[in-house]
Amino acid sequence: MVRGSGETFSDEAFAAIRAHPDFRAAVEGLARENLANYAGWSISERWLLSDLGRASLSGAAMMLDALFDGFTPAHLIQSALANRTCSEGRARHYLRRALANGFLTRDDAGTLRLSPRMHDVMGRGIAAMMHAVARLDPGLAHLRDMTRDTPFTRRLATQMGLNTVARRDLFVGPDKPVLLFLGRDGGSRMMEQLIAAQPAGRSRLLERAPVSQRALAQGAFVSRTHVARLLADGEARGLFQAQACGMVVAPDLSEDVERHYALVLEMARVSAHAALTGQD
Repeated sequence: MVRGSGETFSDEAFAAIRAHPDFRAAVEGLARENLANYAGWSISERWLLSDLGRASLSGAAMMLDALFDGFTPAHLIQSALANRTCSEGRARHYLRRALANGFLTRDDAGTLRLSPRMHDVMGRGIAAMMHAVARLDPGLAHLRDMTRDTPFTRRLATQMGLNTVARRDLFVGPDKPVLLFLGRDGGSRMMEQLIAAQPAGRSRLLERAPVSQRALAQGAFVSRTHVARLLADGEARGLFQAQACGMVVAPDLSEDVERHYALVLEMARVSAHAALTGQD
């Protein structure tokens, strides 16, 4: 069982989760489940989580809805600006599209709430995360069933949102290699394809992946031109090298992707325990 020593979200806690013998398998399982979910969604549903900005706004909307039983546009915009998620203009555009696509509802008083459709999309993402976390903490193994329980899912979303806001410092840093993927449309899905394609018996999380640009584009539902630009930027930074057999990943990128997953899995694990403690 993973137990972070000392302060919550300490270096020791992250080191402990990375040292777990099932850490790599948990990351691979999470990547595959996210890819399967994404492939089954409509274009508008993929839009909710297609890049870091929209995923952060969707998570903030879910947290605000759970915390206050609804929220105003100003609440989400203020949250985005306070957390440096995106500009006010992008937050307003997100709200317009989320309302137009039926992900948010608005009552006569102007209060916004998540629709059942958005709850389903976000809930599937949370379930995938909990399936991964349950592999690392036997005390959370029963969460495979509880992620279908709406009150628990709302408490969990609240805890994850509050922890993210409280430790925003863990996510900052525009030069972090993983942001090459997280900040691009469909980038997370490209990164997950690389993880899922890794050979067995390798010495680090990412080494080489026999994945073509065409496959990356199809799996992320983006154009090949978009993929080519991302790969060119990554090669220019020395993060990977495209070869005829696929992609060879530099140790620096592998290390940062592993750091990223240790962060999100440990944050999800701690949040899950807090959500269980607050159970009625």
